[in-house]
Amino acid sequence: ANLKLQMAEDNAELLALQRIDETCTQLQQQGNYLEALECMERGLVLRQHFFGADSEEVWRACKVVGEMCNLLAMTYLQQEDFAMVLELLKKAEILTERDPPGRAVTFNNLACYYRRQGKLHASLQYLQKALKIEGRLEKVDNPADTHLNACAVLSQLGRHQSALEHSQSALILLQEELFNGVNPLQDETTPPKADRIAVLAIAYHNIGVEQEFLKKFDQSLSSYRKGVEVAERYLGPDHSITVTLRNSTVSARRAIVAKDPQARAQLSTKQAKQKTGKKKKASRATGSVGEGTEALISPRG
Repeated sequence: ANLKLQMAEDNAELLALQRIDETCTQLQQQGNYLEALECMERGLVLRQHFFGADSEEVWRACKVVGEMCNLLAMTYLQQEDFAMVLELLKKAEILTERDPPGRAVTFNNLACYYRRQGKLHASLQYLQKALKIEGRLEKVDNPADTHLNACAVLSQLGRHQSALEHSQSALILLQEELFNGVNPLQDETTPPKADRIAVLAIAYHNIGVEQEFLKKFDQSLSSYRKGVEVAERYLGPDHSITVTLRNSTVSARRAIVAKDPQARAQLSTKQAKQKTGKKKKASRATGSVGEGTEALISPRG
């Protein structure tokens, strides 16, 4: 009788869990992510009770709930609901205890949160933690982005040589990711995704920013120009990222020419050559660029 009762209770719990999972899926499909998260958390508690707190089933669920916390946190960051962002990311930090890729994403997002709050040292600490985890992983989604985040924060802290090194690391990773090391301005194969091309253009721009700070003016102008060329070719001349990078490049050129007579002479020679040069064929990237991508851009001053 006790065995039958136990089996009946187990079946009831499994049925309840199945219903919760179905509700979670429906809520996500409807775009009700906060309600979906609450539903997922109820499912996690039930799984802990049914399978045991240290079971594989529970850790798999923790991974999924952690991903949802990170997704929602970035949505609330765009809305500047900072209290909600921190609450969600602290949850994600606990949930990703056995999910190193998820933990790296969480640390990256915490770095974004602290940067937005103006707490640059805290932001850098989380980026260093994320880079340490990513360095141990065989496969990382978008590893260049962590380096570009680090570049932007280090630049704001006035540590321009370190910032330059991170932006150069990002550029190498992006060229491997997008073109297998082939120069994007020469490659005519299938166009890459727009969001990753935007990050590539930003990497060139950030290298230019740090070279400008380090008074490597000629190299700086070349890097700025490459960033704009990539953005114009793959994103189009009117894309918001292209416009931002072009405006920044124009400002940089004016500032550098005013500071450095040698750069002024070299710029005049290059402009004369460009007038007679062949124009590159446009090859549009596919997809769209996420709202948070511009946060990777290092400010010039």
